[in-house]
Amino acid sequence: MSLLTINDYEKLLNFNFFINKDYSDFINRTLTALIDFFDFKLTAYAVFDVNPDGQRSLSKLETLYLRPSILKAYKENFYAYDPFYNKIDTLRNSNEFKYVYTTNDLCYDEFLNSPYGESLMKNGIAYQAILGASDAAHPPMHIISIFKTEKEGNFTPKELELLSQIGRVFHKSMSLFRKYTSQVDKIFLANRLFDLTSVGFVFFNKSKDVIDFNKTFINYSAFLSNKPNINEIVYDFINFVESTNQITLDTLKENSIIKTNGFLVTFFPPQINQNQYIETFYCLTIKKIEERQPGDDIQNQLVEEYNLTKRESEILSLLVDGASNLQISETVYISVSTVKSHVRNIFNKLNVSTRSEAIRKIRKLAIFENDNNNSS
Repeated sequence: MSLLTINDYEKLLNFNFFINKDYSDFINRTLTALIDFFDFKLTAYAVFDVNPDGQRSLSKLETLYLRPSILKAYKENFYAYDPFYNKIDTLRNSNEFKYVYTTNDLCYDEFLNSPYGESLMKNGIAYQAILGASDAAHPPMHIISIFKTEKEGNFTPKELELLSQIGRVFHKSMSLFRKYTSQVDKIFLANRLFDLTSVGFVFFNKSKDVIDFNKTFINYSAFLSNKPNINEIVYDFINFVESTNQITLDTLKENSIIKTNGFLVTFFPPQINQNQYIETFYCLTIKKIEERQPGDDIQNQLVEEYNLTKRESEILSLLVDGASNLQISETVYISVSTVKSHVRNIFNKLNVSTRSEAIRKIRKLAIFENDNNNSS
């Protein structure tokens, strides 16, 4: 029979809703919810990276109430001696997975006599429970530690049941959080690709293996390299960038832009943190340096005088040419609703209320510009 009350289950529902409401601040919201809904103040959220050899390293440690001295000691020394993790791996490997593990799952004397346990006892902490949402086979590991002082006593049966339910929510929420972080990375990469569709681009990893490229890159690179295949072309460009900047690929921290033979070559160092979904990548772009075209001054004046963004300037040009919202959407590959939002912003910045007013304003500007050019 469950020891939890209706009130406890209501708190669990609120906890679930709160931590899943905004994944951009997942760790802080989880710690806050543990305090607000369950009064677990002595908590810490740790994230462990795991290398291919199974070695763990502490990459993040957050808390709201634990003393800095405890966190400092944990970061610098004691997480390596924490007896929980080896024990948990053993239990998981034997199909004894649980959503919560406590000092009851260890030999308590072993815990107290370990460097880790001794460090906690010096700060008055005698008991610990951990909630784990991933294991070494699915890095990174997300671990919540909940501590109790010697004065508070060990976890009661009701607290253990409550923690198990919290652990269940945390475990399922982590699955959603992983999908969110993966999607954020993929969206970022997609945006990078979209921004580069008008130029030649190639993506490659730290091993210099080509991930993706477009035809424009092949066409433009033919003017700059005589190598026969894409991998050799990339090696050629890497050597060119490294020799020009007098640095190596791994040490390049900022974008490197080089003008050569009528082209603009830009080298981008990694923009996305490596994780299990997307590996660290480098990007190289080639853009043809265009000669100044009629109307460039008008375009620049619009951007500077009316504070238009690059996208708004692009949409305004299409609008002046008579394109509908649907046609603009299909041309620049964004939704019609996004086009409408951009058009509203453009109207506000130009201080007009209709397309006709916007077009008249731009055409007057064009006539004025032409008159100036003719007079000069």
